[in-house]
Amino acid sequence: MARPVALACDPSAEGVLAAIGITYLAHAREGQLRLASAEGLQPRIGEQVVIAPNPADQETIAFARRVLSGFARATTKDCRRQREGSCPPACNHSCVHRIALACASDAPDMSEVVHRYVRLGFAEGPRVRTLIADKRVAAFDDLARHVLGECEHTRQFVRFSHMADGSYAASFSPAANTIPLMAQHFAARMRQERFVLADPRHRIAAFHTEGAKRCELARLDGRLLEALVQMDDLADDEPYVRAMWQRFYRGTSLPGRDRSQRGYDLRTKWMPQRLWEGLPELEPETSGAPVPARYDDAGPTPRRLAH
Repeated sequence: MARPVALACDPSAEGVLAAIGITYLAHAREGQLRLASAEGLQPRIGEQVVIAPNPADQETIAFARRVLSGFARATTKDCRRQREGSCPPACNHSCVHRIALACASDAPDMSEVVHRYVRLGFAEGPRVRTLIADKRVAAFDDLARHVLGECEHTRQFVRFSHMADGSYAASFSPAANTIPLMAQHFAARMRQERFVLADPRHRIAAFHTEGAKRCELARLDGRLLEALVQMDDLADDEPYVRAMWQRFYRGTSLPGRDRSQRGYDLRTKWMPQRLWEGLPELEPETSGAPVPARYDDAGPTPRRLAH
């Protein structure tokens, strides 16, 4: 009897999909092989470890795309709406998009969960979307649903700071690798700005230049990551903008509300405490911030923001 195999792969969409393709090329049976993240892999007793190709290689990326294209064809085969071009926006390429969501998860078993789901999709075709009671589908849906929530947190809680060189910078640490998924959102919202959005937890950053339609993504080394996260070279008007944001937040709050009263938990429910770090509205309120000339319509005499 052949020894069981653990295929160690990079925990990224390219790494996982390429590893899944290898399992098919090797004609490995589903119960004979499992995928696992190469980071912190713990082999089981009697298990042989095989290292998957590096996803930074262009051939590996092309191979991963072939696997994804094959999965898309398999799960849309004989779909009338797909054939007629009438697939609704809520469904259009949803299977492919959900794989991208699931692969962004930080769950330790993400690689194997996606592996089992993709194998099921190839075997069942379009029917895979109806197998909601299948444990493989349920586990996959849990990953995709959690990452989708983290995408929404990224959209809501990223705070850009105006830097001295005129650019904007932000540091954000979500519980999933959402920056590659959300970079296009910020590129569309801030098309005419130059900005960088860094994720120190996943060591990745999105860079955008003025007028560009898309962001460039890059993995960061320790020194560059530290420089981006510090963000201490602020523009002169940044303290004033933060002070105004703090004043607005204070003005919309419920004074005197503590843990024993109704409504106190609304902020903790809709603003997870793990994301509070870096939110200027939750920092100690800034008083006496100088009013920049472009915000001051009271005349040439410099003023300061009152507490």
